[in-house]
Amino acid sequence: MSNWKQGAVTLACDELKDRIAGKKVALMMNTTALDNEGRLLIDVIVNEKWAEVPFFFGMEHGVRGNFYGGDSKISDIDEKTGIKIVNLYEYEELRPPVELIEKVDAVVFSAQDVGVRHWTFTPWLMVLIESCAKAGKEVIVLDRPNPIRGDIVEGGLPDKKFTLRPQGLISGVDYPLRHGMTIGELALMYNDMRNIGANLTVLKMRGWRRDMWYDETGLAWVPASPNMPDMDTPLFFAATGLMQAANFSLGIGTTTPFEYVGNTDFDGDLLAKELNALNIPGIYFIQKYYMAMTFSLTPKEGAERKLVLCDGVFMVINDRNVWRPVETQLHIMDTLNRIFPDKVNFEHHARGSRIRMCTDKICDALKEGKSLAPIIEEWKHGAEKFKIMREKYLLY
Repeated sequence: MSNWKQGAVTLACDELKDRIAGKKVALMMNTTALDNEGRLLIDVIVNEKWAEVPFFFGMEHGVRGNFYGGDSKISDIDEKTGIKIVNLYEYEELRPPVELIEKVDAVVFSAQDVGVRHWTFTPWLMVLIESCAKAGKEVIVLDRPNPIRGDIVEGGLPDKKFTLRPQGLISGVDYPLRHGMTIGELALMYNDMRNIGANLTVLKMRGWRRDMWYDETGLAWVPASPNMPDMDTPLFFAATGLMQAANFSLGIGTTTPFEYVGNTDFDGDLLAKELNALNIPGIYFIQKYYMAMTFSLTPKEGAERKLVLCDGVFMVINDRNVWRPVETQLHIMDTLNRIFPDKVNFEHHARGSRIRMCTDKICDALKEGKSLAPIIEEWKHGAEKFKIMREKYLLY
C-alpha cells in the first residue's frame, strides 16, 4: 500500500512474523486487528504464509465483523480463506477449548480494546490465557493502544462476587471501568495476579506513550462493533455504557451511539439544565430530539427492534483531557433518578446492570433514592489504589 502514511505508533508485526515462522498457530483476531499498513492481519498471516493456521477462534461479531453483538450463530468457515472458525459461543463459559489448543504450537491474539472494562474482546483474552495454560501452549499477544489514554484511571475495583465466573465475560476481571492499560499489560497482570502460569508473550508497540489518544497514534481505526464507529465513541461508552440494561435510550441505532441519554417521555430541556448545573469539567449537555433503537422484551413481541423518537440530551466534549466520563455516568444516573423517578428503571433488561457495574451498590442506592455521591468518592480512591497496584505490569 504505497499511499499508506506511517504513523507515530507501530505494531510489532515483524516480531510476530519471526516468532510464528514454521509453527502451527491458531488466530484469535477480528477486523480490528490490522497491521501497520492497514491490512487485515488474519489475511496477511494466511496469504503470506507466516505460519500454518488450522483454525480461527470466533469471538463476538465474528472473525470479519459480519455479525451483530451477541449473535451466537457465527460462521463455521471463513469464506475468504477456507479456514475453520471455532465458534466460542458453543463452548461452556465461552472458553477456547483446551483440546483444540493442544493441537497447535501457540495461539496469537490481537483485537482492539476500547479502554472500558465491559468490552468482551479483552476479557476473552483472559479466558484464552487460562485455556492455554491448561494446554501447556504459548499465547502471543500483539499489543495495541488503549484508545482513551493509558495514564487516566476511573472507577474502583469490582466487588469480589462479580469477578468470579460464570457471570459472563464483562464481569470476570479485576480492573476498574476505565483501566488505562493495554491488552498486553492486562494480560500480564491477569496471568500473574490469578497465578495462572501461562507461557505468555506480549509483543510491544513502538512509539506509544501513555498520554496518547488513538487519533494521535497514526493507526487506522476500524469500528470494533456497529456501535463503536469512531475514535471518540469509547469515551462516550465509558460515560453511558453501564446503563445499557435501562429502560431508556443511549442513542443505539443512531450514527453516534452512547452520546445520547433520552426516552420518548423525557424532558430533554430539564435534563440538560440539571446536568449542566453540575458544571462537570470538559462536557456540556444540549437538548436533542433523535430517532433511536429500542428493544421490546415483552412475551408478546419478543425481542423486536423499533425506531422511536426520543427527547433527551446530546453530549458535547469541550476538553477531553479533563473530562472524566465514568464519574459523569454516575452523575447522569443520579440526576435521572432524581428528576424522573417514575420513568427510569436501571435494571429493565435481562442483560444485567449489576454485572456491568460489577457492584450492587449503585442499583441499591438508586432503588432507595439515595445519592451516588459516596460511590463517586469511593471510586476515586479505588482508582488511585489501582494505579499503584498496576505499576509493575506497565510496559510503556
